[in-house]
This record gives sequence, C-alpha cells and structure tokens, in this order.
Amino acid sequence: MSSRILRSKPFRLIYLVYAWLVVAGVWLIGYFFAVVTSVGSDRKEYIYNTLCRLSVRLAAKGLGINATVEGLENIPEGEPVIFVCNHQSFFDIYTAFGFIPRNFCFVSKDTVFNVPVMGGYMKIAEHIPLPRDEDRKSYTTLTKAVRKARQGKSLLIFPEGTRSADGRLGPFKRGISLIVLKAGRRVVPMCILGSRDFLPKGEWMPNPAKRDITVRFGRPIDFPRMEKMTKEDSVASVDRLRRAVADLMEGARMDSHV
Repeated sequence: MSSRILRSKPFRLIYLVYAWLVVAGVWLIGYFFAVVTSVGSDRKEYIYNTLCRLSVRLAAKGLGINATVEGLENIPEGEPVIFVCNHQSFFDIYTAFGFIPRNFCFVSKDTVFNVPVMGGYMKIAEHIPLPRDEDRKSYTTLTKAVRKARQGKSLLIFPEGTRSADGRLGPFKRGISLIVLKAGRRVVPMCILGSRDFLPKGEWMPNPAKRDITVRFGRPIDFPRMEKMTKEDSVASVDRLRRAVADLMEGARMDSHV
C-alpha cells in the first residue's frame, strides 16, 4: 500500500478505529486470563505483568508495528534493575510493557491510570501512580518505589515527566535521584525511538505510514546506595543518567543513518 494512502486522513481514521479494537480486545482477553489464573495466587503481580507483555506483543503484531530490540545482553540476569527511558509518545507505555523482557513496576504520572482498560490493569498489578505536583504525596510515592526496588522488583521510570514535543530529550526530574540513590540497584538506560512518528504528542490519530520502532538498552550503571544525599549528589546522579540516555539516543540515530 502506498505511503500516500497510509498518510491520508480517511485511512488514518479507519486505522485508529482498528487500533482501538485490537488493543482493547487483546488487553481485555489478557485481563480476563489474568483474573482467572491469579485467583488464590500469591504471585498476582507476576501473572498480570507476564500476560500484559504477551498481550502487547500480540497487539503490536496486529497493528503492523515493526519493532527492533537492541542491547538485550546489557540487562543483568538474576537481579532487579531500574530502567530509565526517554519519553516521546503515549505509545511508549505499550512499547515498554511489550519489549522489556522481564516483569517490572511502572512509575507513571497518575493521569495514565485513568485510561480505560490499561488504567484498571495498572491499578490491580500494583504499578505506582505519581502525582504531577512535587508535594508530600509525591515524596511518599517515590519512597514506595524505593521500597519496591529494595524488595526485588525492577522499575521503569520516564524521568522527563512528560512527552517530548520535538523528539529531543528534555530535562530529568530530580525525583529520579531519590529512587536511584536510595534503592541501591543498578540502572539500565534505555531509549525508544520511532514512537513519536507513529503517535506524536498532542495527536490522537496514529500514523500507519510510520510503524518502525526501535528499543535500545545500554550498559548498566552502578550507583552507591545512600540513605542521605546532598543536593550535589542528586544533581550529579541526574546529570549522569540523562547523559547516558542521550548518548543511547544519539547512537541509535547514527546507526540508522549508516
């Protein structure tokens, strides 16, 4: 099918309806199986997250998403880690669920938990909503994430706090330093590229002419565990994390032009 047809508004509208049917249908089926198979189980989070990952991969195939995953060898085996990722599109959430090859706890702004189907799943699977305002409630949420990491749960965080409108990496929120330095877990920088072309910020219709998405994982970064930290510690850790993600994004772009 020609790219001109794929970019046309009528086709995009048809694709939008189709996409919602596929995503909602697959997620509802996965949600049903999660409910049934987790009855009486003490591994509810594991069951929900595993079925979520399978559901997203099936939905991605149904949508014709061409996903390339690089750097899987950089994810340490047998230990919980903190994934720190750039954020360009609402579709990043689905991409992360499907292509991070392990179960994790997602730290996201609380508005995401109001999204139909996905929001209900996230609440039951005990993902962590983060209030937009940096007040006492936000601090409590961050300490909950630290506790999860210390208990052996991997985390995923989008430290920009919002989606990039132009594709460039934005500043990181300082709250990420509290989680990283208090958790004492290694950090795996990652980036998702191509999702903004498929579904840009502010758009409600996906672009079926742009369905190539790359997920890249970088080498893990060690941070010392700190019960107390100075402002300098916080700033230095945030700068180090942002630089790692920025380098990963730049490397992926350079490779795509080779």
